[in-house]
Amino acid sequence: MTSRSTADAFVEARRHWRSLPEFPGRLPTSLEQAYTVQEMCLSAYAGVRGWKVASIRPELRGSVGAERTVGPIMGLIEEGTEPVQVTIIKGGFSAVEAEFACQISKDLMPGRVPSKDELLDAIGSLHIACEVAGSPLATLNDLGPIAAVSDHGNNLAVVVGAQIADWRSRPLDTLAVRTLLDDRIVGEGSAANIAGGPVAAVSFLVTHLAARGRSLRAGDWVSTGATTGVHRAAVGASALLDFGVDGRIQLSLTG
Repeated sequence: MTSRSTADAFVEARRHWRSLPEFPGRLPTSLEQAYTVQEMCLSAYAGVRGWKVASIRPELRGSVGAERTVGPIMGLIEEGTEPVQVTIIKGGFSAVEAEFACQISKDLMPGRVPSKDELLDAIGSLHIACEVAGSPLATLNDLGPIAAVSDHGNNLAVVVGAQIADWRSRPLDTLAVRTLLDDRIVGEGSAANIAGGPVAAVSFLVTHLAARGRSLRAGDWVSTGATTGVHRAAVGASALLDFGVDGRIQLSLTG
């Protein structure tokens, strides 16, 4: 099976909300190959609303040659009535991650890495957020970051919540959150758990996209990485992401 066949298999499984019994074809041997598959997946869509950035576990960084990975945001939900209903793929992989999301307010030039001041100026707002990670392949996360990159960055949706008005002046550890699944606390953390904070994640993303001839545009969203961990959840699960004074997000996973 070719890289194109692998991409087509992931796209079709997602379109039909169908699980896959195994990785379709040969697993790429490098992140470069995985991003080639991801680009082939993206060719099947009219466009994306933004990007997710994910941290690679420290023990895997040397073998793959990177600290973070990137994927498209496949579904964007601007929070409305609680709980927010998010559909996941039965028999696939799904997880809830408490995150912070930036909205970009200015177009950045394709293929060019902006200066730090230009980047800060282009971040219009920071919001509380939740990534619902997901794939048709139940074992995707176990296969590691190369597999995750190949399948749309292991994303199903990002839920965007309230805007944080004073985020630029606050210490990262005051942007705190705890995650509850089915009324049980499964993780606690803050924006300090994102290496360098949300802005560093956006900086990594723009450098990565420039190498792909891509760029961020006004209105794009960037989900900047898990703060309390990756918490697996199945159909029927409920989740509460409590950001304290900054708000909360409630989810119900359906299938």
